[in-house]
Amino acid sequence: MLVKASFVGKTLEMKSSIILIFFLLSLPGVCQNTNPRAKYYGKYSTKGLVVQIAQIDSSLVLIVPGAPPQLLIHVEGNKFKTNTFGDESFTFSEKNGKVEEMISQRTGGSLKLKKISDTPDNLNDTDSLLPLRKTTDHFSFYYSHVDSGEINALADKLESDYLKIVSDFKIENLPTTVVRIYPDLQSFHKGINFPNAPNNLLATAFGKDDFRMASPKSVGADSSFLYKGMAHEFTHCVHLNIDYSPNNPRWLWEGVAMYEANWFLDPKEISAIRHKKFPHLASLDNGMEYTLGFVIIEAINDIWGFETIIKLIKKKGDSFAVLQIREKEFEKKIFDHIYGKYILNSH
Repeated sequence: MLVKASFVGKTLEMKSSIILIFFLLSLPGVCQNTNPRAKYYGKYSTKGLVVQIAQIDSSLVLIVPGAPPQLLIHVEGNKFKTNTFGDESFTFSEKNGKVEEMISQRTGGSLKLKKISDTPDNLNDTDSLLPLRKTTDHFSFYYSHVDSGEINALADKLESDYLKIVSDFKIENLPTTVVRIYPDLQSFHKGINFPNAPNNLLATAFGKDDFRMASPKSVGADSSFLYKGMAHEFTHCVHLNIDYSPNNPRWLWEGVAMYEANWFLDPKEISAIRHKKFPHLASLDNGMEYTLGFVIIEAINDIWGFETIIKLIKKKGDSFAVLQIREKEFEKKIFDHIYGKYILNSH
């Protein structure tokens, strides 16, 4: 950008309007006809969720908070699909030649997002904040001097968790997972394309081989919470290697990660469980997917074995496809097991 600005300045000093016009027309995006995809650029919002359409390395991409950019592949007209989700498409609606809305369509429903800005955020690469490197058998850590004193302990614990997790999933040939530990919450949120994230978002899986977190020193996390959090996010990475469907369904996505991180929360603390008012799995949200996550997956493992958990991931939680059991019966078996193990046997 500095080079271009300097050149324009010198051109103006030469007072050569012909050269200036030629130069301006050669700049990407200055003339609408030179970049027809520019009309899609910007921010789109619905119910507080803001996603962005931008250009990275000459490719049109979708930027979703907490996830890596997804390449948009042109289908026809104003319709695109992603390189990640085969069943998802994005259609842009126009009025008077201006894009006003994006419609996300996926198996099971659609979502309309209103365009709120023609300019996406400048989400610059934040790896410059992470100058230090440590490599272990299965992980590459990018971190700052803030965490140099704890990195060996973090790496040893994560390598230990790795052995249990991949053994449970019976998975081989996982890619080396990059772990980025940002020096503060602000740089972490920017590093996951979510600059306005809530302060309680401290770590996230960022793809099949990448998870990111804020420095434990910057957020005051104790070692127990931190270790469980790392195992939790790495489990999400493993999940994505089995089936790239984050949060689909959410109870399974978070439940498996809670279980593999050995993050047990006592169901006796939940009134609905004590009084046998069991929720539907699909309704678990607002923290309940975490609170009940461990015991739900534990129940599935106790009743049907871990192989069933793997199959459920591949079938996106479809109990009938895996067990030939309808959803209502599946849920009853799970919660009856939880009730018997933690409520009846606690007296």
